[in-house]
Amino acid sequence: MRILITHVTRMAQGFCCVAGITERDHQHVRPTLAGQRLGTGLLVPHGAFDMGAIVELGPVRPVPSPPEIEDHNFAPNNPHREGYLGADRLWEILNQTATPYLYDIFGEELEHHGTRASLPVGAGRASLGCYRPIGPVKLVLRTGTDHASLRIGLPAERLDLSLTDARYFRNEFTEPDEERVLAAQAALDAGIDVLLGVGVGRPFASAENQEPRHWLQVNALHVASDPGLRLRPGGEGGSEAA
Repeated sequence: MRILITHVTRMAQGFCCVAGITERDHQHVRPTLAGQRLGTGLLVPHGAFDMGAIVELGPVRPVPSPPEIEDHNFAPNNPHREGYLGADRLWEILNQTATPYLYDIFGEELEHHGTRASLPVGAGRASLGCYRPIGPVKLVLRTGTDHASLRIGLPAERLDLSLTDARYFRNEFTEPDEERVLAAQAALDAGIDVLLGVGVGRPFASAENQEPRHWLQVNALHVASDPGLRLRPGGEGGSEAA
């Protein structure tokens, strides 16, 4: 199976998640390893996966389980990168797959909780997609006592979501890349068009007395002025991946 990579998500240190769309029908696919998490060694420069890359996964086996209907098991040694899609064509495809309705992506089971949203375990029509915001988008860098995080504010939707796009992090994806964050903030402030790769994470309980749920997050911040933005090799600073 050949896919175009449109989501590259930072996870716990040393791990990542990637997803993309199929070449012909633009269906979302999440490459998964049976019983394992994806290691960051599968990303550039040593691995095949990068934003905008065309990747041949080799043979895959669908393993759908709502809402993660996109999961396909693959063999970790099989993927190879065949090249990159041009930035203009990448933006065109993202636009074709985007919708201004989160319910169109996740289904009516998506529930709001203040400025957050989630799906019940085992519910929902999908776990990821491409969303066209209905109003302004704010990228906020939040600093805490022990770590910094990136948030996406969607005032029109009354949502404040975590940004997990690995391209906006450095040092093995452990801390925000301030250079890229400032550039994205400037583009957003200038009113540049934005599309969001959205997804729900694996289930977890946000409080001690609550049931686990799939919480909504932003996996990819696609800015029209730089739709072909790639990972920095190894999550470090420096030049772009070749």
